[in-house]
Formats: sequence, C-alpha cells, structure tokens
Amino acid sequence: MTSPPPRLPPRPRTPSLAVTLLLAMLLVVGLAVGGMFLFSNLAVRREIARLPPEVQTYLRERQEAERRGEEPPPPPRPPSRTDDPEAAPSGTGASGSGTGNADAARSRGYRGGGLPVVLSPRARSFVRDVQTSLVQGGLVAAAVAASLSLLLARRLARPITAVSYAAARLARGDLSSRAPVLSGEREVADLAHTFNEMAGNLQALERERQQAVADIAHELRTPIAVMQARLDALEDGVYPLEPGQIALLSTQTQLLTRLVGDLRTLTLADAGRLGLHTREVDLSDLAGQVVRDLGDRAGARGVALVLHAVPAPVVADPDRLRQVAANLVENALRHARARVEVWVETDADAARLHVDDDGPGIPEESRELVFTRFARLDESRARDTGGSGLGLAIVRALAHAHGGQTSAGPSPLGGARLTVSLPLHREGSLDVRGQTP
Repeated sequence: MTSPPPRLPPRPRTPSLAVTLLLAMLLVVGLAVGGMFLFSNLAVRREIARLPPEVQTYLRERQEAERRGEEPPPPPRPPSRTDDPEAAPSGTGASGSGTGNADAARSRGYRGGGLPVVLSPRARSFVRDVQTSLVQGGLVAAAVAASLSLLLARRLARPITAVSYAAARLARGDLSSRAPVLSGEREVADLAHTFNEMAGNLQALERERQQAVADIAHELRTPIAVMQARLDALEDGVYPLEPGQIALLSTQTQLLTRLVGDLRTLTLADAGRLGLHTREVDLSDLAGQVVRDLGDRAGARGVALVLHAVPAPVVADPDRLRQVAANLVENALRHARARVEVWVETDADAARLHVDDDGPGIPEESRELVFTRFARLDESRARDTGGSGLGLAIVRALAHAHGGQTSAGPSPLGGARLTVSLPLHREGSLDVRGQTP
C-alpha cells in the first residue's frame, strides 16, 4: 500500500485582497479629511493669534461661558484715539484723525458697531459650512474609494484565484490542470504562464516516469522469461543439463546484471551521487583499448573497425570513460553496414571522441532523442536491432558528470556520428570536482 501524501499545515487566515484594498483606501481618505481639518484649525489659530490681546481674552472668556451655559460677556469697545496713539498718523487734521482711527480699528479686527469681525455670524456660518463640506466630501471620497477598491480587487483577484484553483487541482494529482490566462496586468498573466509551464513540465515528467517504469519492466521481463522457460525445460527433461544450456542461462544472467547496473548508474547520475575517481588519462589510449576489445565482435559482424587518434590528455575516471567509448562503439557496430571509424581529436579547449558508422543514420528530429532512456528509432523492440536503449543515455550522463557534452549528427561515412566532448587537461588544472589530479 502506498502511504498517503503528507497533510499540509493549515493556511493562516488572512484578509482578502478586496478587504485589504478597501481598508487601505478608506485609511487614505480618512487621513486626507483629518489632515484638512487639522490644517484648517491651524489656520484659524494663526488668525486668532494675530488679533489684539483684549480680543483674544474676550474669545477665551466667551468660549468658557458657552461651555458652562452662561451668558457671554459683552464684547470689548474699540479703543479711542487717546487710548490708541498709533491709530492716527501725526500731522493730520480732525477728519484725517477720524479716518486714521477707523482704519486702525479695522486693522485690529473691529468694525463700526464695536464687534470683532471674527465674531460675525456670517463668519462662523462660513467656517461651519467649510467643515460640513469637508465631511461630505470625505464621505463621497470614501464611497468612490470603496467602489474603486472593489473593482481593482476584482480585476486582480480573478486571475490570481484562477491560478489558486488550478494549483489546488494540481496538488490533488490532476496534472492536466491549467490556469486560464485572463486579460489584466502583465505580472498576473506571467504568473499564469509560469504556472502552466510548470504544470506541463510536471505532466511530462510523470509521463516519462510511467514510460520508464514500463520500459524497465519490459527489459527485465525478457531475460527473466527466457531464464524461466529454459529452467522449466531443464526441469521437465526437455533439454539435457549440459554446458551449452548453462552458458545460455549465464548469458541471460549477465544481460540482466548489466541492465540493472546501467539503471543504477543512471539513477546515481540523476541524483548527483555518481562517484568518480578521476586522474589524468589519455583518451586515445582508452579508445584504443575499446577498439581492440571489440575487434572480434566487429569481425564477426563483417564490420571494419578503425581508430584515428592523437594524444588527448583529460582528467576523468578511466573506468567510466572506457564505458562511454565502449557504448558508443557498440551502438555503431549495431547499426553499421561495413565500417566504423573512431576519431580522437583535440582543439584549444576540448578533447573530442567521434564514432562514425555507415548505417542508416539518425533523422535530424531524433538526434536528441537517442540520448534518452530506452530510446529506439525502430518501433520493434528486438534486441538484435534496438538493444536495451540505455547505452547512449549512460554516455550522456557520464559525459555530463565529467563536465562534457554529447551530440549526434551526420557522418562522413553516410550514417551517424556520435560525439563526446571533454575539457582538455592543462598543467595545474583541476578535475571536475575541483580537486588537483
């Protein structure tokens, strides 16, 4: 039984986007109205501070009387000419003195009736009207802000909510879930595109995983079925127990062992746990060893196996690098008609191993596919033509583990050319793991 997926911790309850925007806009409106009230009060205080001291005293007394509910005191009388020597300029006549006295009185906040200008009912009504207008304007601004916040929240929340619903379906295992890309802000649309790309990659990975499981089951089933059938025949006496039958069983066991080893190598490489024991080696020497080891197999197939090599020092694991060369040559022998050539070349930065054959070649659209697991260009899964489908995948995994690259292309012989490029070793350079060789 498979264990249930771990339960995620509960999400914290946070206010929605609409509530957040509404509160933010109402706060802005409140600050604006409050600021206008504050500055209007400051303006009134400044104007009062400019009045004569006796008027300020009268205003304070009047305010206290109104607070206590008493009759307000009478307003102060305007100063006479003798009380205010500055009211009239020197050298003026009677008429001039009267005019100057009136101007001075008006400049100090008085008018003919002796009441301060600031105490005019019209002035107080004006102040109240201004404050009432501020309150009404604040209410209208709050209503407009609430409407705008709801519209803006809806515009932002719809695509985000759609992505959230799609993510929830994806979390429940529906890898076909996609988020609709709604018209709106570019950032939100980019979020939906990114989510859809992630979901597509996850779906592709799941398909690859399922296909890999099916391929592994197929590859393991074939040698096991052959061994089981042969053992049943030996047990029933159909075949005599002789060295030939034991050799056949040993061959299937070796095939099964190699397949399991190849799968383990790929798994370790994918996990970044593939151990490499690197030192300085000559790629040409390793390629020569592989050509000599596979010479008999090439002769049995009627294929000429030729090596063209120049010294190519690299820092690598010799066993893994020999496995790379052997897989490339075996793949070429499987598809070649009459000739396979192995080339070792160098340039300023890299050493390259080319393996050419004169077989049918690789279509351009399939040149990357051949380096994937269990990839076969023929639909039949016969071992004599298709192999196990892991050899070139191991080549790419080991090349990448050494800091190299792989590629496939047309061959001068008319078939396919498979190439592995590795960093060329220099004196004092480091190996792929940053250690001195």
